[in-house]
Amino acid sequence: MLKDIQTKFKAAVMQDTKEAFLLEIEEGGKIGPEQRLHIYAHAYKSRLVDTLVEDFPVLHSLVGDDMFEDICLGYIDKYPSSHPSLRYFGQHMVQFLKETEAYSNIIPAIEMADFEWNFNDVFDAPDARSVSVEEVAKIPAQAWTTLRIHLQPSFVMSRYKWNTPAVWSTVSDKNDDHPIMPEEYPKISNCIQWKSDLKCFFRTVPDDEAALLNLAKDHKSFPDLCEQLLEEYGEAASMRAAELFKGWIMEGLVCDLEYLKV
Repeated sequence: MLKDIQTKFKAAVMQDTKEAFLLEIEEGGKIGPEQRLHIYAHAYKSRLVDTLVEDFPVLHSLVGDDMFEDICLGYIDKYPSSHPSLRYFGQHMVQFLKETEAYSNIIPAIEMADFEWNFNDVFDAPDARSVSVEEVAKIPAQAWTTLRIHLQPSFVMSRYKWNTPAVWSTVSDKNDDHPIMPEEYPKISNCIQWKSDLKCFFRTVPDDEAALLNLAKDHKSFPDLCEQLLEEYGEAASMRAAELFKGWIMEGLVCDLEYLKV
């Protein structure tokens, strides 16, 4: 009996199917059953909207209050909360925007939702140490042929058609004096996000570096990275790979080094 009532209450609050539950509520008090149920339903949606506001503040700023509220309410109806923690509630936002006709062509909004949700995942990813310059200096010369680079578990790389990272940065920094407006790039750009020493970072990367990062993520060896650059850099391929590798170390992108010890 109790379980049945709880199921009806959940449906009434989350799905607005209130008729069955209203039959379970006794009359009386200063407000009627429907008004009482409305208070719970409003509080439920209001809390979820607040959660989305916290998770997507720059998306909110980008589309404005009215559209963002419409997005939130539509999202809540399509993807009701299904996890005990609200941390995961917004995980389908990018998919929702892509599949909803009213928003599917607003590419800057879709990309911003993707960028902001990535940072949520980056922040919550497992913490890992960062390899130091001193550790790299201790790699034996003969070991470089078997060296494999392990990137931070928080590492993620995305491709954007618009200047999404730059817009996010100017809005997050509240740089109202020199705002950066959404602008489509002449070609797709690569953006990486990661966490090091409990801080989150991002930057755009050129195509050659993106290719090497993908190889490193797949645990390919350092010679594989150099080979990737041969066509573009020729004899300077290994130098370019070493330059990029040094930058990753300085940024805390690398959490471990694997090589055969001889």
